Amino acid sequence: MRTALRTSIVTAALAGAMLVPAAGSAFAAPAPQAVTSTKATASQAKRVAINKHLVADMINSATEAPSVKVFIVNEDGTTRPKALASLDRGHTKQSVQGTVFTLTKAETAEPVLTVFENGVTTSFPLPKGKAAAAPAPSEDDRYAGQVVSIGNGMVAVLRNKAEGPEAWIRYVGPQWKQGDPYMVRVLTVLNRRQTTGAVNGVSLKLAKADTAEPVLVVTEGGASKSYPLPKGKAATPSSCVSEVKHVTVGAGGMTADLTMSPKGPKAFVYSEGPGDWTLTLDRSYPKGPDDYYLRIINPNSAQPVLNWKTQGGDVPIKSASFPALPEGCTFEYKVTQEQTDTKPAAKPSSTTTGVTTQTQAQTPVRAQTAVVPKGSVAAGAELPVETVADTDDSTTLAAGAGLLAIVAALGATVLRRRRNHG
Repeated sequence: MRTALRTSIVTAALAGAMLVPAAGSAFAAPAPQAVTSTKATASQAKRVAINKHLVADMINSATEAPSVKVFIVNEDGTTRPKALASLDRGHTKQSVQGTVFTLTKAETAEPVLTVFENGVTTSFPLPKGKAAAAPAPSEDDRYAGQVVSIGNGMVAVLRNKAEGPEAWIRYVGPQWKQGDPYMVRVLTVLNRRQTTGAVNGVSLKLAKADTAEPVLVVTEGGASKSYPLPKGKAATPSSCVSEVKHVTVGAGGMTADLTMSPKGPKAFVYSEGPGDWTLTLDRSYPKGPDDYYLRIINPNSAQPVLNWKTQGGDVPIKSASFPALPEGCTFEYKVTQEQTDTKPAAKPSSTTTGVTTQTQAQTPVRAQTAVVPKGSVAAGAELPVETVADTDDSTTLAAGAGLLAIVAALGATVLRRRRNHG
């Protein structure tokens, strides 16, 4: 019995001695296990063969922005380690030895690699990814545009954005082809402030610069060629006053300067220089003095006309249209169309229309030897002074009464003489 108990104790002690190191090691250093990284592995590149000499590795996913690397393929089928071209959202175009690689739709979830070579464009869609949160502008966005070759190793980069129409003339060399890089040396630039220029014997003009559809005109050796710019916005006029239209309105050097503004038509009339005699007609005062026929017809319309007849006789009424209101400007009043006044009134007016006696005296018409009827009758027939006197009824009546008085006086004298002698 004792022997069996002693044996059990020894066995237990040995077992305990064996378990103590194991338990200690369990708390001190856990048994090594396989470790799996929680970091997402990089997306696998999609390789496409552009041609037998070029391949492209394309990456695009929800966690990685689109990128493309183009490599050269050796004759034995191996790929050179250094990339020939690299594209991403910050650099979307690269040209190498005449081949142009472009990452189009770079800001979308489905960008496309396009390859322009030997006049042919080939497309290679990238894997579907995630669109950019905000469009990242290209490094050349401010100066990029529609590119056209204008000869002599030059191109014109045509733009028409917020800055207004621009034609950047750049030198690219005689070997340049469509699709080659063009962000090189600037020769000149045309815009709304500088619409003409000349480089390398070529004359340049930005025509219709203030409109929404300007055109670059290139002239060399007498031959011209036009290049329309992209459509934009017309320029806001700096002034809503039209250019001055000079019109001769009568003898004696009388001239009218016609202008149009939002306030309506204005005719500044002067004779023998602006300082000698002046008269201003406008919407509030459309008629001139009665000494001659001068007035604005339809002053409240969009197309008023100045009519004048400052000489008598059979001289017809003449007219001249006012300049048009500058584009983009509007009238400050309701535009109406009135009846055209083509003939002066048949009866002279006994009152003036606001022109002083001094002004009338300085009018060239007043210096005529024949009397010109006042008011709108100035357009009628001119009568000599003697004729006018003969046709005045009051003068005729006075002459008749005087004649009767003379006859009566003579009769009374004869009667007195007869009585004296009788």
